[in-house]
Amino acid sequence: MQAKRHFLALCAILVCSLVLRPPLAAVGPLLPEISGALGLSTLDQGVLSAIPVLSFGLGAFVGPWFAKRFGLERSMVLMLAALVLAIGLRGWFGFASLLLGTAISGLAIAVANVLLPSVVRERFPGSVAKVTAAYTSVLAVSASFAAASAFPTSQLLGDWNLALMVWLGPGLIALLLWWALNNRSNTSAVELDESTRSFAKPITAYPTTWALFVFFGFQSLGFYAILAWLPTLLLDRGFTPESAGGLLGLATIVGVPTGLILSSNFGRIPRLDWAGFLISCVTLSGFALLMVPGFETLAAIFIGLGQAATFPLSLTLISISAKDPARTTSVSAFVQGGGYLLSAVGTFAFSSVRDLTGDWDASIVLLLALTAIQALSSFVAGGRAKIG
Repeated sequence: MQAKRHFLALCAILVCSLVLRPPLAAVGPLLPEISGALGLSTLDQGVLSAIPVLSFGLGAFVGPWFAKRFGLERSMVLMLAALVLAIGLRGWFGFASLLLGTAISGLAIAVANVLLPSVVRERFPGSVAKVTAAYTSVLAVSASFAAASAFPTSQLLGDWNLALMVWLGPGLIALLLWWALNNRSNTSAVELDESTRSFAKPITAYPTTWALFVFFGFQSLGFYAILAWLPTLLLDRGFTPESAGGLLGLATIVGVPTGLILSSNFGRIPRLDWAGFLISCVTLSGFALLMVPGFETLAAIFIGLGQAATFPLSLTLISISAKDPARTTSVSAFVQGGGYLLSAVGTFAFSSVRDLTGDWDASIVLLLALTAIQALSSFVAGGRAKIG
């Protein structure tokens, strides 16, 4: 019976991960088409691109409240139900409903993002690194597939909204799996007790917390800036929509195999601080190559290799940074909430700098500087001091 519950929990985590990126990752490649259909200004496009990450940040802070009030599994059911509803309705009633549905999707995904590290630690305490590697790999694969297939799917179906709605099916499957897991779970009372414990020091009193915030926030900023604006940048350089979407897909999928191998072995690496530094330098090299027209494919490869590894590393560091699941949820909420808010500001700034300067070079320089800071922050974020 215990083995069946573990298998159900693993399936629920992986299928959930399958739908925690595509509803938002598919918007970037479709942004020119959406803009033409709805008559969006550059400001409207910037807001639409920033809304998901802003929602990630705001929603993450309420994750601990949901865990305390409803328990982990029931909270996941509620979030997936909200996500499915938003996917089904957001594109039918103009720009306002698109913004609202995207915001609800982001908020639901944010809470799920915060709770998943605690679910993994609670359900698989002896395999945190391996399960984290598995579900972050699914996140990466689904995001890359959504980005690469969004434009062709829209052309096939004849409508950008239908291309966004193809993820309704996987979302329903994920909802059913978590519903079944919740009905078989008896851990809600334990989660409530853990979540209401008091601690001697707040998590913000620890340098590790702030280093995790910087590391997670800046790697997220780089990822979402590329996810939202790389197709537009490439279109400005003369690429076709198909090739621009293909390069975005390459950037999000090329690093998945190496990211999976690395993340599966993070538990065996004695110095995760150096791992974070070196991986961040790979991303840094990709952004430097993006400055040079003609090197876009090589830049996409380096960016993809770096980002595919820094994201699971950041979640692994969050999962092991605290002394118990309750503290892990608090750290996860603070780091992801603050980090995604930072990403939202950065994603908007990335396009705003381009509008002010007339080209993308200054925006890319901004990413170079922030990624350098990210690399240095890993020496504290990857330290061995525990929070709590």
